[in-house]
Amino acid sequence: MNKILTSTFLGALIVASPLVVFAQTPAVDAGASSKANVGPAESAIKAKAGTTASIAKTIARADTEITRRITNLHQASIRISATKNISAEQKTSIAASISTEIANLTALKTKIDADTDAAALKTDVQSITDNYRVYALVLPQNHIVAATDRITTIVAQMQQLGTKLNTRITEAQAAGKNVTAAQATYTDMLAKVADASTQSQAALTETQGLKPDNGDAAVKTSNDAAIKDAVTKIKAATADLKAARTDLKFILAAIKGVGASAKGVATSTASTTVKVNAQ
Repeated sequence: MNKILTSTFLGALIVASPLVVFAQTPAVDAGASSKANVGPAESAIKAKAGTTASIAKTIARADTEITRRITNLHQASIRISATKNISAEQKTSIAASISTEIANLTALKTKIDADTDAAALKTDVQSITDNYRVYALVLPQNHIVAATDRITTIVAQMQQLGTKLNTRITEAQAAGKNVTAAQATYTDMLAKVADASTQSQAALTETQGLKPDNGDAAVKTSNDAAIKDAVTKIKAATADLKAARTDLKFILAAIKGVGASAKGVATSTASTTVKVNAQ
């Protein structure tokens, strides 16, 4: 009887034993347990860490874009200072405009570097292209100035050579040569050279006073139209010079022994191309 009671008692102990209960409890997933134990405070910390990393990357990209623009503006300033056919007043005005853009971009970089709010940072980064228009306006303006300076130099060279050619044509006529074609071509050359000068100067005048739109859609549309038209004028001027160069070659061939040379003019129109970017 005692043995039966003892056996029954021990069996009850085994069934109720925590060890047996633990052994029979299903295993709990460690990862799920970890996630379940993450409280609101820890989630906020992780979210903030992710936002901070994102802000840091955005700032780094913005700094790169601003630095690239400032570098290009410095190069434009050097290029403008080297022009020979732009007035001192124009150079001063352009230099002041470039300096202002550099100062504004430098200040923007300082602000962006200090941004801690994602929304504010987004607005500041967007202003790099929306407010300053370095690639859409400022640099195209200066490319047009440089192109006009180059065209003016070529025009002067061709006009000087044209004077010499006219003398040789007159001499050839006096010697009994038929110079009708040479004279007609010479007249055409002068017209092309004059038009190249007119077109390039018009492009310069049209774009010199343009200012960044700072988000004003109407001003942006007006600026874009002016730059586009100015580029068309520079291209027309370049085409004029190429046509004038062809005329010049014809005249030299028509009047042998003319004593004048197109060397230094024949390839000089290649550097008048103006590049315009979207931003």
